[in-house]
Amino acid sequence: MKTTRVLCVAALAMLFCLSSWAQLSKGFRGKVLDRDGKPVAGVEVKFVDEANTSNHYETKTDQNGSFVYTGLPYTDKGYTVTVQLPGLPPVSKVSMVRMLEVTDLIFDMRKDVVVQKAKANPAAEAKNLFDMGDFEGAAAKADEAIKAGGENVKAAMLIKATSLARLDRTDDAIAAFEAYNKAYPGEVAVLGEMAKLYEKKGDKAKADEYKKEFVAKGGTITGATYNSGVEALNKGNYEKAAGFFQKAIQEDPKDADSHRELARCLVQMGKYQETIDQLNTYLKMKPDASDAGVWKQAITGLQAMMKSQNDQKK
Repeated sequence: MKTTRVLCVAALAMLFCLSSWAQLSKGFRGKVLDRDGKPVAGVEVKFVDEANTSNHYETKTDQNGSFVYTGLPYTDKGYTVTVQLPGLPPVSKVSMVRMLEVTDLIFDMRKDVVVQKAKANPAAEAKNLFDMGDFEGAAAKADEAIKAGGENVKAAMLIKATSLARLDRTDDAIAAFEAYNKAYPGEVAVLGEMAKLYEKKGDKAKADEYKKEFVAKGGTITGATYNSGVEALNKGNYEKAAGFFQKAIQEDPKDADSHRELARCLVQMGKYQETIDQLNTYLKMKPDASDAGVWKQAITGLQAMMKSQNDQKK
């Protein structure tokens, strides 16, 4: 990768947050504070790729206790970032890196040392694993939280069910969602997930039962083609997903969401101008969408990146 491109990507680091674009630079910045809350200079900050621990990087804090490390490659397991001050145990935090985003991390020994000695919170760990895309780990930790009981059981049950669905463990996911619906009945999103899972299993009667309840609670059923596209996208099959979303647009030209999801596929396929075109269509159809600002920034970031690439070719 040329230096000019890395610098361009770093300059755009906070423009938008479309995850998992492995072609682009990502990284971390932050600060290290001691037990008195004062910045610490010269502290080693180590970054280890959780998917391949042989990939590791390091830097040091400056005179203000700050550090910056950009250009890290994408990893679906995230990075473990570790610092250690004299006389204190090492403090580690696991975090993802995302496209054109510099992730902020603050190491404050007044809080972090105490937090790491505190009793483990499996529900929080389950959520962290889920956010990182480790659905096997999330399901296991969520199950641990459910067995432990307490105020986080509801969240843990939902994480477990959703993780199992992402893993295509359809029967297990159905059982988990059924347990959740029994304990906390009638949640629209859960009813919709159960309808889709039973439909996937081939149990039309149960699927129709939950669809009926889903609609009665105010839910809107999206087309089967769109759902197939989402399923393929979640599995990382971007070309297949793009085909489904293109078909969904043909079936319903007013379906703005299919344009947005098609853009997610196209960017993964390196088709940046087509990505911009699809996002512009989405924003034209839904100018007041809650995520409109994110996608406007995404367009700006892609345009700047494409200009940089063109400049390098001259």
